[in-house]
Amino acid sequence: MSRRKKRAVLAVSVLGVFVLAVLVFVLGFRVTAVKVTGNKFYTEDEIRSMILDDDTFLAGNSILAGFIRTEEKTKEANMIDTVSVSRQGRNTLVLKVKEKQLIGYVEYQGRYVNFDRQGIVQIITDAPVEDVPRVDGLEITDVQEQEKLNGVNSSKLNTILSVGKMLEKTAQKPDRLEFGTLNQLVLYYGTIEVRLGDDENMDEKINRLVGILPELEGMSGILHLENTTEDSESVVFDDATQEEDQEDTQESGSSQTIQEDTGQKDTDKDQLDYSDGSDSADTR
Repeated sequence: MSRRKKRAVLAVSVLGVFVLAVLVFVLGFRVTAVKVTGNKFYTEDEIRSMILDDDTFLAGNSILAGFIRTEEKTKEANMIDTVSVSRQGRNTLVLKVKEKQLIGYVEYQGRYVNFDRQGIVQIITDAPVEDVPRVDGLEITDVQEQEKLNGVNSSKLNTILSVGKMLEKTAQKPDRLEFGTLNQLVLYYGTIEVRLGDDENMDEKINRLVGILPELEGMSGILHLENTTEDSESVVFDDATQEEDQEDTQESGSSQTIQEDTGQKDTDKDQLDYSDGSDSADTR
């Protein structure tokens, strides 16, 4: 075989391998299914349309789809932080949505103004958003989406934002946050009122709240965390449930001292000890 024929055969072989590789790449990694995770404010169809519809060339291949610039696609979607595109198997795309976290809302002129951990108004709705607590005691003068809350006392706002960030790690969100007397923060979980006091030792107060709250399921009353510090071994819970039960026997003012786990067990006492309630705002 002449050198020219050898070169021709080699060229055809290389071309054949190239065409086969292209077919495998195009057909073998063709997108046949799309999964969407992490979305709450937007439907799966809205996410798919937002990310994939305007880029059919990249979106049709599970490898090339990773090059889609999702930040450009979602810049008009207020509630989306990021969307990542990944491949599951050869033919399935996974769109993982990270939405912006709302830590509270205030009512303003009959609408619900939802803000994030920076105090930026992300969305204004006609009805409350699920799992976003109401905040009372913040006086605002004007609201605009994508702008910071206007007219709010800066100290109050900073407290709300700080506590809101800490509460993101809790499974159960409060129904409402309120600045009570002396501008001290109070949280409400159903029939449980949690008094946090001022900003001092707020990290420790929230940590105690996270540990104690499951113990109070099905109860009603006031949990006193106003004076909690790292050295506090217990906190006081004014148990309204017990007070109601004791009305028939004309007893009142009962409270419980909730002991923190120090690693030592007292076999003569339960975890919940009773006190007379006269020092119910104190911690020990």
